[in-house]
Amino acid sequence: MTGTDIMTTLAERSEGQWRPSPGSIYPLLASLEEEGIIETVRTEGRKKTYRLSREGRTHTKEILKRKHDVEHRSRLNRMIWLQLLEPADRAHFYVGGIVHSSKHLDDTLQELTDSERRRLHKPVKAAAERLASLLDALE
Repeated sequence: MTGTDIMTTLAERSEGQWRPSPGSIYPLLASLEEEGIIETVRTEGRKKTYRLSREGRTHTKEILKRKHDVEHRSRLNRMIWLQLLEPADRAHFYVGGIVHSSKHLDDTLQELTDSERRRLHKPVKAAAERLASLLDALE
């Protein structure tokens, strides 16, 4: 991606909540390149296209592993706090999560390959069947 691509992607993925400026992105890209995390793959005039280096991919995998560990602990904390809520409040919390997740999944589907979409079909169908069962229980 180019610096401009990165700024656009960050703005889109944050739903406009974060719109980094060139003054923050380009020094960061220069620093990441200097550290060996990214590398330039193409230069056209002043426009550079970057990608993760081998070291960057290794570093990213380590960060994602740590993120997973933190998320796991965070889920446990959330589960404990949710048990303190009244059942109706807990139900509203869960429904809000379904609404939020389905909206973001819908937005993300456009970015997936046909193969990735096919892999999601079975679990989404199972979730839809479970939701249909829940709707029946609410009637």
